[in-house]
Amino acid sequence: MKRACVAILALLLGAAAFSQAMLPPRTPAVRMPPTPRDGEGNIGAVVPILIYHSIRSYIPADTKGARRWIATPETLESELSYLREKGYTSVTFDALAAYVQNGAPLPVRPVIISFDDDWQSQYVNAVPLLRKYGFTATFFVWVRAVGRAHHMTWDEIRELDAEGMEIGCHTLTHLILPRIKTDDMLRREIVAAKDLIEAHIGHPVTSLAWPFGQYDERVVSMAREAGFTTARGTWPGVFHTKDGLLSLTGLIRTESTANLVDTLSQHLAQAGRPAGAGSGLAEPR
Repeated sequence: MKRACVAILALLLGAAAFSQAMLPPRTPAVRMPPTPRDGEGNIGAVVPILIYHSIRSYIPADTKGARRWIATPETLESELSYLREKGYTSVTFDALAAYVQNGAPLPVRPVIISFDDDWQSQYVNAVPLLRKYGFTATFFVWVRAVGRAHHMTWDEIRELDAEGMEIGCHTLTHLILPRIKTDDMLRREIVAAKDLIEAHIGHPVTSLAWPFGQYDERVVSMAREAGFTTARGTWPGVFHTKDGLLSLTGLIRTESTANLVDTLSQHLAQAGRPAGAGSGLAEPR
């Protein structure tokens, strides 16, 4: 009797497994960035935009979450060395916009190097390496953090600006902008932050980085009205189009991401360019 029960149970389990196997496979959910979407269309430019945050060694107090945003100076140097060896030239977000909109020239292998949050470690560890390898970069300023512990001062930001680095805006208090309910508060985060940076460096600021990479059509519209010509998120990609200049994609660089060679190879292949080729710029319309 016991053997019979075991046999029946085995048959039932086998039938259930067979039935499950015959079901159509589930279609995996595809996450899409919000509109407007960078990279839609065939006319644009292939320009890797690299995104860095803290540039320092790990310390025992670092949480797992904190380590997601750290690249060591050794890693940054190896990546800058690779870019120099492969003939990349750093450009600004303004230069990318000028190419896509008006056909202004770009170098054969352009790259944008960007740093978020005005961390002091960028000034101490990244800037000397940028000088060593002959690159400029864009520094996105989290306005309320300037002068706080572990963040740059306005004097240091002005020094970077005078040296030819691009200074961009990372909003006033680094909130998730689509969650802000009132236009007045949103305007403070975007417009007031822009005005404050411009007052400190003495000239217009046209590049913005979305906090946490989050945006929607409402915040994009306000950024456009404020006079920003580019805005960068964190969705991965290297192909940039005219309609996507306020939703630019980029490649986050930390200790936990794939090495730069593999990352560039993957995304350049997706954009139709081999890793060792030039940028593959298309003529704008």
